[in-house]
Amino acid sequence: MGKKLWALLLVLCLLSSQVFAVSLFVDGQRLYPDAEPVILDGRTLVPLRAIFEALGAQVNWDQANASAFAVRDNTTITVTAGSMTVFVNGEEQALDVPAQVIQNRMFTPVRFVAEALDAQVSWDPDSQTVYIDTPQHLAELDQSAPPAVQPKPQAPAQNTPSVSEPPEKGSVTIYVTKTGKRYHYSSTCNGGTYYPSTLEEALRRGLTPCSKCVP
Repeated sequence: MGKKLWALLLVLCLLSSQVFAVSLFVDGQRLYPDAEPVILDGRTLVPLRAIFEALGAQVNWDQANASAFAVRDNTTITVTAGSMTVFVNGEEQALDVPAQVIQNRMFTPVRFVAEALDAQVSWDPDSQTVYIDTPQHLAELDQSAPPAVQPKPQAPAQNTPSVSEPPEKGSVTIYVTKTGKRYHYSSTCNGGTYYPSTLEEALRRGLTPCSKCVP
């Protein structure tokens, strides 16, 4: 009776929720599971067996307890239909939505499935695509990526001291407006014509640097 009630509630949930098809890639390869991933009530659910096996785990199903067991290396994972609690190496972890059986397949949130086996999950909302990448695959992508192009150094503008050599000596030539309160490194900044002076004099007079031409 309990199982029939649970099945009825699940059908009602599916009928009252928006379900969208989702594409799935594991380590750059398109995965075509026998039960397609779906978005149910804002959560992306994926078939547990297909993902775990693509990530190198062995999966067994306990029909009597409606539970799935996945094993890879030293990691053992237990998931039970209708439960929001899973066990990873005996330690409890909470799901944001319960594991559930859809189309005779166990479905769980994609982030749990991937992260339980140390994979990284990313989501492209425009194409409704889930990408799952193992650390090994990400490392290969990093190694194959072309080196970053370094920008070519630009020669300093005329009458402008190098940024690496800030003007500290009074002999550095700057340009001062006759009535203004700023000093410039360009004699024609803002279209004006300024008379030459020294940085020492400008600082002594309390002038402030022009934000456009003073580095």
